Amino acid sequence: MSAAGQNLRAFHVLDNDVQLEDVIRDIMSSEGSENPFHLLDLDDLVRKHLNWLSRMPRVSPFYAVKCNDDEAILKTLATLGTGFDCASKAELEQILKLGVEPDRIIFAHPIKSRESLIYARENGVQKMTFDNEEELEKVKKYYPEAKLVLRIRHDSENVLICLGKKFGCDPFGDGLELIQKAKEMDLNVIGISFHVGCGALDAECFYKAIGIARSLFEFAKGVGYDFSFLDIGGGFPGDKQKPIDGFATAINRALNEYFPEELGVHIIAEPGRYYVGSAVYALTTIHGKKLIRDPTDRSQISHVMYYLNDGVFGSLFDWISLRALQDVDRVVPALVEVKSTQRILKTTIWGPTCDSTDIICENVDFPEHFIGDFVLFENIGAYGSTLSTSFNGFPLPSIRVFVRKDTWKTLADLDALKSESKSLALLQKLFQ
Repeated sequence: MSAAGQNLRAFHVLDNDVQLEDVIRDIMSSEGSENPFHLLDLDDLVRKHLNWLSRMPRVSPFYAVKCNDDEAILKTLATLGTGFDCASKAELEQILKLGVEPDRIIFAHPIKSRESLIYARENGVQKMTFDNEEELEKVKKYYPEAKLVLRIRHDSENVLICLGKKFGCDPFGDGLELIQKAKEMDLNVIGISFHVGCGALDAECFYKAIGIARSLFEFAKGVGYDFSFLDIGGGFPGDKQKPIDGFATAINRALNEYFPEELGVHIIAEPGRYYVGSAVYALTTIHGKKLIRDPTDRSQISHVMYYLNDGVFGSLFDWISLRALQDVDRVVPALVEVKSTQRILKTTIWGPTCDSTDIICENVDFPEHFIGDFVLFENIGAYGSTLSTSFNGFPLPSIRVFVRKDTWKTLADLDALKSESKSLALLQKLFQ
């Protein structure tokens, strides 16, 4: 578990008619906190899961643990019956301790340490990815009965972070050779995986990648394999007001064309940001304020700078970096309400550390705030905790978990029943 996951937490069960937005307003109307904290909305997480199942019923979600390894998130998803994408021995341990069956895990790191391979073998985690011959040789030595998935490279042309630079092989170059090599080594390759990149903005890239995967399925037949597994990776949006409908349309069209149901292929994806992006809010506090006066008229304020208790080295790195990659002109915190007494000033907002790169937004129009005021950030759930550090000695955010009574009761019933179909019916009624 990450350092952030070990931080203090509180659990709140809300009455069914109470909205988390009302809770946020109440908090922000009070005096700010010495240390930052996150609000985790489990209802949002459940809502995202039901939406995934309705939009892509043939694609089993295997949540990417690296995105947010908070215990409440992992337990909720485990209860809902999702699979898990793990990338290390520590992540495997974390998921297995929740009682998740090894078959619901894919070891989706193409480069694995010897120790982690041995651990996976000892604990029955069979599905794992590879993209080079040296990895095949390692697997042959330490886990020869593993169920291997070849990761090919297919980058979205419009993507925020290109993962293909690091992982994945050319499908019709090294890919074909690796399938042949694995067969010669008597290794069990079961299918194909790809990842179009983090924050893909081109849904059609999934359609093209699935078509390429089908070509490799056909090639593998000629070698003597009967592939039965397809992993379409991640890259799905998770922020508020960013639906996955376009992605689902392209993926469903490709699956119907290239992998009709009668083929019996098990299809999974590795959503991370999609599930947790909008589920977490960060509440920070202004600890300092500096007024910059106009040198030609000292009575006028030309700029104001605020210093928060969270920032780039805390839990806001992903929030800031992705918006910078998107070339958003103005990156500003969320506003619950603006009072008529608040002046709009040119503003720069800093994190708490002594590093001048710890900057949240610069030269933006923002209502005037004061020392002790809360400042709200939305869509913090993806990587906000797992990438955070305590640089300069500043504490990591604590976590406050919120869930409605009916949702909590249904999740508890599901955990006791161990019946996914019954639970989904109950949860769907709650969110209709």
